[in-house]
Amino acid sequence: MAKHYKNEQIMKILTILGALVGLATLILRLAGLENYGFVEPVLALGLVIDFIVGIVIVVLTFLVALKPNAPLPFHWLILFILGILLVVFGAGIWAAVLVIIAALIGLIEDL
Repeated sequence: MAKHYKNEQIMKILTILGALVGLATLILRLAGLENYGFVEPVLALGLVIDFIVGIVIVVLTFLVALKPNAPLPFHWLILFILGILLVVFGAGIWAAVLVIIAALIGLIEDL
């Protein structure tokens, strides 16, 4: 049985916006443009590998919001982990902030 949050629509909107911002940041980084929302990735795997892993994390973030409980459950803990992974793999701090805010909304509802 899937858990439904009272503010699930707000959480989904924030998650989708976070994924869009993360995608834009990854594309700007690949193009070589400086971005103030960019944080140097912790794992220096190389630009192309970081981009590919970052795209996978962004797609998973999209899928969690658009198809809840299909690939990953729509749960505040999953959103928090995805937010951290967005920062680690170079999708930017603003993308992570939006996804972590959605996770905090879910956490507050669980308490």
